[in-house]
This record gives sequence, C-alpha cells and structure tokens, in this order.
Amino acid sequence: MNKKDFHHQVSTNHKIESKKLPYRPEIDGMRALAVLSVMLFHAGVPGFSGGFVGVDVFFVISGYLITGILLRENQSGSFSILSFYERRIRRILPALILVLIVCIPFGWFLMDPYSFWRLGQGIVAAITFVSNIYLWQTTGYFTAILENPLVHTWSLGVEEQFYIFFPIFLWGIWRYKRGWLWVALFTVTIISLGVSELGVYFGKPIITFYLSPTRAFELMLGALVAFAAFENKIPKLSKILAELFCWVGILSIALPIMMFDERIPFPGLNALIPSAGSALVIMLIYKDSFLGRLLSSKPFVFVGLISYSAYLWHEPIFAFTHIAGFYPALEGNIGLVLLSLFLAWLSWAYVETPFRDRNIISKPMLLKWAGVSSFIVLLLGLWLIFTHGVSSRFSPEEMKWWKYADNTIQGEYVRKRAKALEGNFTTTEQRKILIIGDSYAQDFVNAVYESNQWQNAQIRTAHIEARCQISYVTSEDFSRYIAPIYRPECARRPNIPSLMPIIKQADIIVLASNWNQWGAKFLLETITNMHLSFNQKLFVIGTKSFGETINIRKLLYLGREKRAKLRYRVIERALSINRIMKNNLSPEVFINQIEIICGDNESCPIVTPEDNLIAWDGNHLTVEGAKYIGNKLFQQSALSQTK
Repeated sequence: MNKKDFHHQVSTNHKIESKKLPYRPEIDGMRALAVLSVMLFHAGVPGFSGGFVGVDVFFVISGYLITGILLRENQSGSFSILSFYERRIRRILPALILVLIVCIPFGWFLMDPYSFWRLGQGIVAAITFVSNIYLWQTTGYFTAILENPLVHTWSLGVEEQFYIFFPIFLWGIWRYKRGWLWVALFTVTIISLGVSELGVYFGKPIITFYLSPTRAFELMLGALVAFAAFENKIPKLSKILAELFCWVGILSIALPIMMFDERIPFPGLNALIPSAGSALVIMLIYKDSFLGRLLSSKPFVFVGLISYSAYLWHEPIFAFTHIAGFYPALEGNIGLVLLSLFLAWLSWAYVETPFRDRNIISKPMLLKWAGVSSFIVLLLGLWLIFTHGVSSRFSPEEMKWWKYADNTIQGEYVRKRAKALEGNFTTTEQRKILIIGDSYAQDFVNAVYESNQWQNAQIRTAHIEARCQISYVTSEDFSRYIAPIYRPECARRPNIPSLMPIIKQADIIVLASNWNQWGAKFLLETITNMHLSFNQKLFVIGTKSFGETINIRKLLYLGREKRAKLRYRVIERALSINRIMKNNLSPEVFINQIEIICGDNESCPIVTPEDNLIAWDGNHLTVEGAKYIGNKLFQQSALSQTK
C-alpha cells in the first residue's frame, strides 16, 4: 500500500464517524497501544500481565469520540438516533459477523459437541450484544475462559448497551437542561465508579467486570473530556507542561499493563488509573509534541486503524489453537499475534472500509444486509443450541467421553449436592456430620453419596474458598498470605471462627480443601483453636491430583486397553503439602488420598477399572470417579471406622 492509498483509506475510515469532528491520528496511536496490550497479554508475553487494561483505554476513546460527534449534532440540530445507529452498524457489525461465521467451521472440526453447543450460545449473545450478560451468568470457578473463542465480545456488549441509553440521555439534557450537562455527566461517572468499587469490595468480581453499569464510568471519562473540549474548557497549558502531563497519562496506562495481574482487584478504583491516564492524554496531547508525533506515526496509526478487527480476530485464533491441543511457547504466541494482525488488515481493508463508505454501501443496502446477515447468524447460533452442538455426529461412547470435557456440566455436578446441604443441623438423633471446605470438600461429599456411605447420618456442609483456606489463626495476621484481590472477600466470608456454633453440634467434622502451603502450615493451630470435645471425631482430607491437563480427545481415541495403563505422576507441590500435613497430624486424623489411590510410587490412574474418567480436569471428580474414590477412602483409611 503506497502513501497516497494509505491516507485515502484513513480519510475514508473516518468519513462516517467524523461529523466535522477533526481527525486525530494520535488517538489511533492510542488504539494501537490498547489492542497490542490486550493481544500480548493473551500471548503471555512477559511485562504484559495487566494488558487487559487495554479494553479500558478503548472505552475511554470510544466515550470521547462518540460524545464529540453527538455534541456537534445536538448543536447543529442534526441529531438523529437512526443516523447514530446506522454509524454503529457500519462500524461494528460487518467485521463481527465475519468473525462469527468463520468460527462455525472451526468449531465443527475442533470442538466437542458441548463446546460447540456453547459456541452457539456465544454467537447468539454476540449478535444480540448481550455477551457480557451471558458471560456473567455462565462464568464460574470451573469455566475455561481461555478456550472460549468469543469471550472478548463482552466489551462490545458493554459499549452497545451503553449507547442504547447514552445518546437519548445526552439529547434530553441538552434540550431541556443544558446548563446541567456537566453535573449530569459527572454524576453518572461517580455513581458508576462507586458501584464498580463496591462490587469489587464485596467480592463480586464477575458481575463487576462484565456489566455495563460498573464499566460506564470509563466511557463517561471520555465523554467528560469531549464535553470539556466542546466547551473550550481544556486547560491552556504550555507545551512542556502539557507534554509532562501526557507522559504521566501514558505511565498511568503503561504501569498497570506491566504490574497488574489477575490478583489485582478490578475494575473499581484500579481501573480508574489507566482510564484517567487515557483521558489525560486525549485532553492535553499536542500533535507536534514528541509523544504526539510518536502516536501519530504511520506504524501506530496503521495498527490503530485495524485495532477493532485485530481485537475481534485474536481471541478466536488463540482459543482454537488451544482447543486443537496446541499450547505454543512464547515465540509461537507472538506468531499468533502477527497472524491476528494480518487477518485484521484483510478485514479492515476489504470489509470494514467498504462498509463505512456510503458511496459503496448505501443506507438501504446496509440495512437490508444487516438485517439478513444478522438473522442468518442468529439462526446458525440457534441451530447449534437446539442440536446440542450437532451431537448426532457422535456415537454414545464418544458422547460419554465428550461430556467429561464440558466444564459447566461437570462443575455443576461438583457443586450441586454440597450446596444443597448447606445450613444448620436439625434436632434429630442421627449422627451429625459437618464437611467443611472448598470444591475438594464438595468432591468428598459426592464421594460419600456415590459410594453409599453415612446413609443414616445427617450431613451438612460449609463452604470456604481455597483462596481463603480453612483457618482459625490467632498467632499472626495470616491475611498477608491471601492475594489482595481476595482479602476483603475472605474477611467477610464464613471461616472456622464463625462456624464454631455448628462445629460444636457435629459428631464428625471433615476438613477438605485444595490446601496450599500456608493453609497446611497453620492447620495444627486451626485445629487446636477449634477446641473439639473428646467425643467428636475429626478427619482432614489431604489434597489430590490426577493430571494437570486432561485431553479428552486423546483419551477417547486411545482405546480402553491403553487408557487402563495410563498413569499420572503427582506434582511435587501436592506431595510436599501432604508431607507437611502427614508430619503434623496423626494417622487417625489425616487421610492421605494420594497414598491410598496412587500407592507408594505416587503414580495415579486416570480411569477407573470400569474405564470411566476419575477426574475431568485432573482435580475434580466425575460421578464415576467419586464412587471409585469414595469406596477406596472408606475401605483403606480411618474413615472405615465411621461406617
């Protein structure tokens, strides 16, 4: 592409969106920073552990550009909600529909029926712009986010839901209470930020991350900058001072990209750092400053121009690579990033650009195309849902094994029974058994029931997340061992001190958890502080491990004989934790699952003697695995005395 063609396409790209809003190439440079940070984060590149904040930068840019256009239209009296949505269709829909359609054949050949079924759900959610709501409802502890080709469409849901209300809101304030516009914009920003921070503080990371009300403040920051520019309220700073503030803004983006990770409470106030930094750069940058020239350089602008398509393409590329069983090293992941950029350039040049040009795609043609293509994509998604991923392609034996691969189904099995048993004991003469812990405790509950143990007992459960660990520690502040993102949640959730009333009622107490080093270290103190009576029995179930990665496709095609010979060597982390517990606890208390199931050589079977998978993710038990483990534990450990 020569220089003349490049600048022609830049002009074409902004023809529809501009509405006399001056083109700012440095904003495309910021888009480049945003999309590259997200892509390199997913590629696992060192230094980009917080690259997910690139989405926050996108939100601020979007709020700035859209608000600037809407303000000019309101001023000229040309605002039309239909014209607004026409521009959104031209901007968003063509590349999105292309990506959704391309995902289907890849899903057909690479996905199991359950994943293909969920891809259909994701397609329906994406084309109706409710992916964020869908992910909020379906994302949980066991969800395999990185293998969802459409997980990234949540951000489109946030934006489009915001833009359902924001243009009308802005128009109404402009028309009837224009003098209150500053107050209205600022109030919405503060409310959204406050709700976001409360969501983080009260341990609701999923709903806070995905929903529009808790993300709106980022778009609103861009809107405030746009209104300040429109009203000529941008501070008149010298170029040197403005440049200094802009570098502060860039650092406010760069440092979270480098320093944040999944342990940081997010969004909330932490999301304000890159968002405010983005707003600062947009507001104060001079085109002829060093930073302005850098962001306006041809490479940055070009990546910024294709950033939307790059964002759309990269997640399916990474997801389908993993689904196919490939987990590339760093160099391979960089190659996937480059492939994403190449596909982004193709879809930008041959899909995005033509659709944004009214001389090529007229309004009637656009609306007809949008209606028909969206309907077709919706039907394809519904077809995948109603045929359960076209499961008729698979034999009953294949369906049995593919069911093991469905995290949602298997995860629901792990949780359901134990969750139903939460609560207090009733006044009966039955033995009272209390099982305390995380998903490993839920596994133990299933093992008890599937092996028909403790049939005449009254069983109750109490859930304590693995990240909080089962603990009753008074000798020191153990919260420092908990990741900062989880400390508020762990401080509020029940743990041994708050469970003491029900513990005192129990005849048998079982502690089961995905123990970590500090939990195992403080376990003896925790047990001591429980002050159990002589008549109460205590059992501590050690951690377990049956394979770090379970490849169902590989297991399925190995055949029964080869599967029966498979063994998994237990990871050292699990062995070291069990050693700590074995040294600190008596054999009458500590149940070493690994020793019982895997033997002295610490080599664990993958399947039961009946050729059923024991653990669907290497840690959590299937129905058949729970029966197998339950029988083993109650035959070969101190639990046999409690039958």
